[in-house]
Amino acid sequence: MIFVLVTGATGFLGEYVVRNLIDAGIGVRVLVRKTSDVSLIGTSDVEICYGDLDKISTIELALEDVDILINLASLGYEYVPNIVEAAVNKGVERAIFVSTTSIFSKLDTTTKFRRIQSELIIAESGLLYTIIRPTMIYGSPRDRNIWRLIEFMEKWSFVPVIGGGTALQQPVYVNDVAKCILRTMVCDDSIRQSYNIAGLHSLSYLEIINLIMTRMDVNVRKIYCPVIFARIITELFGKIGLGITSEQILRFSEDKVVDNSLAIQHLGYSPLDFGQGLEFELQWLRK
Repeated sequence: MIFVLVTGATGFLGEYVVRNLIDAGIGVRVLVRKTSDVSLIGTSDVEICYGDLDKISTIELALEDVDILINLASLGYEYVPNIVEAAVNKGVERAIFVSTTSIFSKLDTTTKFRRIQSELIIAESGLLYTIIRPTMIYGSPRDRNIWRLIEFMEKWSFVPVIGGGTALQQPVYVNDVAKCILRTMVCDDSIRQSYNIAGLHSLSYLEIINLIMTRMDVNVRKIYCPVIFARIITELFGKIGLGITSEQILRFSEDKVVDNSLAIQHLGYSPLDFGQGLEFELQWLRK
């Protein structure tokens, strides 16, 4: 039986990756902090190893007898050198890392720089790596994107539209990303490749709002807010009602559309239409 170590397993995506691994009959070990909530990852079917990614020794311990490493922990932190070194030391050659398509942003930010540097470290590590770059992930109350928008629109009679709301994005359903990660495990073509994982279609923010309004059968007023004004408010008060950071405000004016044809070609990637994924997410609201 294949045995996999998952880091970042208690996060939103991790819950789905672990579930898919277990359903596929794959042995799963997770490396988590002692303060982590492991209730959502099916502890009866998962081996839990406690430790921190800032300590190479604990990563090496977690990698004992592991065939494949799946790192879901953000590449925006400075853990990648430790993870790579531990994997090399333990002879775990096959490794899958989750990054983000935000590295293609035109904005020069610290997190973008760190993620790019992390990808370079991975590429030069000698590992049989695959890098998965999802776009904005959605799909359950744990997502920090569409669900926040749904909650806001349910609670209030208005919704802020930063900029003109016309910039395009490709939200991707969480289980589509999880399934893609599993496919890389059995696809030799995915070795030393990087894949953009995006939704089926690109939509503007206004189109997303309108679709949510239709599916929820609500009518909310759109309040248009210039990017510069929204940024000032965000910097003054920390975060606005949708939990949006100043960096995210600036990205509202960017098209976030990527080419995922390589994932389709190599992995047989077949993403859900946003309307289908949204319907799955709204089922949580109706429970």
